[in-house]
Formats: sequence, structure tokens, C-alpha cells
Amino acid sequence: MQRLLNACGLLLLWGLLTAVALWARPLAPIDETRYAAVAWDMWAHGDWLVPHLNGEAYSHKPPLLFWLIQLGWAVFGVVDWAPRLITALATLADLFLLGALARRLWPQDAASARLVPWLFYGCFYVALFGTMLMFDLLLATTVLLGLLGLLGAAEHGGRGHWALYALGIGLGVLCKGPAVLVYLLPVALLAPWWQGGARVGGWWRWYRNVGLAVLAGAALALCWALPAAIVGGAEYREMIFWGQTAGRMVQSFAHQRPWWWYLPILPAILLPWPLWLPLWRALPGLRTDFGRAGRFCAAWFLPGFLVFSAVSGKQVHYLLPLLPALLLLAARALTQRPRAGGWLGHALVLAPFALLGLVAAIGPFLAARQGWPDWVAEVSPLWGLGVVLLVLAWARVLQARRDPRWLVVLPVLCGVLLYAGVVRIAAPTLDARPIAAQIAALQAQGVSVAHPGKYHGEFQFAGRLQQPLQVIARGSELDWAKANPQGALLLRHRALDAQARAAAVFVQPYREREAALWRAATLIEHPEYLAGEDAGRDDKPDSDD
Repeated sequence: MQRLLNACGLLLLWGLLTAVALWARPLAPIDETRYAAVAWDMWAHGDWLVPHLNGEAYSHKPPLLFWLIQLGWAVFGVVDWAPRLITALATLADLFLLGALARRLWPQDAASARLVPWLFYGCFYVALFGTMLMFDLLLATTVLLGLLGLLGAAEHGGRGHWALYALGIGLGVLCKGPAVLVYLLPVALLAPWWQGGARVGGWWRWYRNVGLAVLAGAALALCWALPAAIVGGAEYREMIFWGQTAGRMVQSFAHQRPWWWYLPILPAILLPWPLWLPLWRALPGLRTDFGRAGRFCAAWFLPGFLVFSAVSGKQVHYLLPLLPALLLLAARALTQRPRAGGWLGHALVLAPFALLGLVAAIGPFLAARQGWPDWVAEVSPLWGLGVVLLVLAWARVLQARRDPRWLVVLPVLCGVLLYAGVVRIAAPTLDARPIAAQIAALQAQGVSVAHPGKYHGEFQFAGRLQQPLQVIARGSELDWAKANPQGALLLRHRALDAQARAAAVFVQPYREREAALWRAATLIEHPEYLAGEDAGRDDKPDSDD
């Protein structure tokens, strides 16, 4: 009964934050809109084998997330919120898989298994990232599946457990490529250390099974990769087998970010737990209670953290599939040696949320003076004040309740308030749908639409476009217009005057600039309208590719 109530409470929090997040904002450029565009291209053309973006084969990511998005559309219809629901459902799966993993690590400690999903979802970064259309929380699902299989194989042997480990590898490769081995392989290789003692049949049999599982996982991924390589052509084949694996790894050692970059990042994405004093008071007890389970978590976290620190191409979300290892240890420490927080502990852990609320309350008054985007001034300060009042109320809650699950409720409720009061106001400046609908209308009339510079596909799904945009070199806009006088161009501007806005087909605020759709004939007649064009950050490399 206690386990059921615990699961229902967690499900309620997840459902609340997910529902508000899906309501408050659209798909955000450039990553979310790009991945939705790839899935839309596969859906629109009935091609489940080779992903495409704006008419070209997209080799940056394998297809598992795109397949799941299409499955969501098959169930709910082609709606904007379905792609992000896939990530939210993957996050929910992570929570329950993490509880199952804790039960395997500490079979006699049901409290740790109940607590650890709360600790994971209580990380403010995880809770907010759980409604974004990205790969890493889905990748965490495959990692947790694989680790459950590995623990089962260590305890009981059997082909079923090894098959689950192989399934985790195979699905992980289909999710984000061979990088899944950074999370799953070191744990298997370090089994003599965390498992301890001799094994029946010797460790050679263990390593043989590890090798067979890796091969089986690779074979599962190759069931997609080989046909896709044949259909996609030579360039696509080279990219998925080399350019996005070994070639990309070699290029990443270009020292784009220093080796220590993750050291300050890690505590930040674990907030609020690094500021929770009861946790620090309980952690020393792990020295006498580390054991097999503690070594397993260390073998999971440390090699992956070191690898990602050594590779210079770093992103914050690469650490997401590693965080559960730390939170498993935190849950064990808190349940074995619960400690009271005290006023200082409560003040420390609540301070970041209070500061966040103050910024949201004061920001609208400072927007014009600081040159911030116009939408900031439209935010009601009452939302930020609401966050501050919630934090003050939660100080009393934490004094009355020693259970750390009550602390998890706070970041979720703060997230709900910020989505409803701040993100919702900013959403129109991120929404590509109005101008994308105009592009779709022009294409339906047979008008060719061009986009200068790098195009991330953010208008493909938003407008349900059936044709790609023509990508042209930046600076060639006028030449293209003269060669295609019946065409149209999509340009970004830092600012347009009233005369230019009246001359454009359509103008909307978009990502701190103005996106304008122009008839080519208009630009031929008034080339001065090109003077305010601003590529901005759109021509920079993709953040996750």
C-alpha cells in the first residue's frame, strides 16, 4: 500500500508539471523544432528508414526518438504537444526503472527504492528538461534497462538478463549512437570490483557474455543501420558509420571546453540536493555502508564522468544518464541515517528558489532599462511574488516534515508557476507556427521559398510543409530574387520600420528579432529592405549535433 501511494504521489507531480509545460509553450527552436521536423518529414513521406531534414538525409541522430514521435502521432494525431510528451513519458519510465534498480541493489531496503525516484525528479534541471524534446532522458531509459539486466545477470545469470542488457545497448545505439557504451560498458567491465569474489565458471564466462551482449545490441542497431546505409547512399553511409561515431570523437578533442567544465556544472544540475544539509550529514555513513551497491554506482558514474570530461565537446545534458548513480547513493544515505534540517539547512536549500522568484518579480520593471526583450515587461510580477510566497510557506512545511520528498514538491510547483506566468508570455516569440503557416500557403500556390544561411528546419513541422525550403548562401538574396522573381524569401531582421513591415508578406517577432516573409519582386524593387537583415545565432553550429 505504501509503495502504491508513493507511486501515485510521484505520478501526480509528474502529470501536473507535464500538463502545464505542454500547455504553456510550443516547440522551442532550434533543437526541438529540428527534431520535430525530422519526424515530420518521415511521417509525411512514409519513410521510417532514413531520417531527412529539409529534403536532405539527416545523419546526426539515429531514428528511435523519431519513430516514437510518429507512434505518438499515430495515437493522438499530428499535434504539436505529442513529440514533447514522448520525452515526458521517457522521464516517467526513468523514475520507475530507477526504483526497480534500487530494489535490486538493496533488496531489504524498500525505503531507498521509494525515495530515489523523487530525488531524481526533484532535481530542478531534470524536472524542467523532462518536457523538452531531446534525447538524453530517453537515453537514460535505455541505460537503466541495460543496468537492470546487468544486475540480474550478476545475481542470477540466465539468458533473459543478458538479453535485457543487450536490449539496453541496442536501443541506446538507436537512440543516440554508440555513446551509450560510455554509460553501460564500464559497469560490466568493472564487475569483479563491484561484485567481489570469484564467480562460478570464472570471470572469463562473464566477459564472454558481456561481449556477446554488446554484439547482440550492435546487431539490433544494425537491423536499421544496414538497410538505411544502402538506401541513404554513400555520404549518409559514411556519416552514420564513421562521421557521427569515431570521426566525431576524434574531432571532439579540439579543447572546445576545458576538462574541468563539468565540475561546477554537476552541482548545479543536481540542485537543490547539494544545498540540502541533511544529505551532507547522512553521507559519511556510506563509508561503512558502501558495499557492492555503492561500488556498482561508482563504476557507473566515475568512468562516464571522466570520459565526458576528457572529450572537449561537452553539453550539460550528457550527464543526465549518469545522475541516477549519485542519487541512488543519496537515497541510501538519507534512508539509513535521516537527519533534521534546521533553520540553516532550510535557508540554504530554499534560497535559489526565492532568488528565482525575486528575479521574476523584479524583471518586468527592469526590462526597458536593461534592454531586455519586450515580452519580459509583459510578465506580471505577481507570478514571481507567488514563487517567493510559496518558498516562505515551504520553510514551514520542511520544518514540520523531515521526509525529503516534501522538498521535491517545491521545484515542481515553482516550475508550474514559472511555466504559467513567465514561459507562457515568452512563448509567442518562440512560436514558428504563424509565419510557417504563411510559408505553407505560398508553397501551396507553387511559390518557391528561399532561406539564406543555415536552416535548422524550424518551420517544417510548424507549417506542416510538404516541400523543403531552398537554402541559399547568405549575401546572395538579391541575386536569387532576380533569378526567381515569382519566389519569396524568409529573412530575419534586428528591426524593421513601419514602411518595411507594410511591404512584407508577413512579419512576426521571433527569437528576439523579426522574421519577415518577402516577395522576391518586393526586394528587387526595394533592395534597401535587405539592409536590416541579421543572421544572428542561426548561422552558428547546432547545439546538439
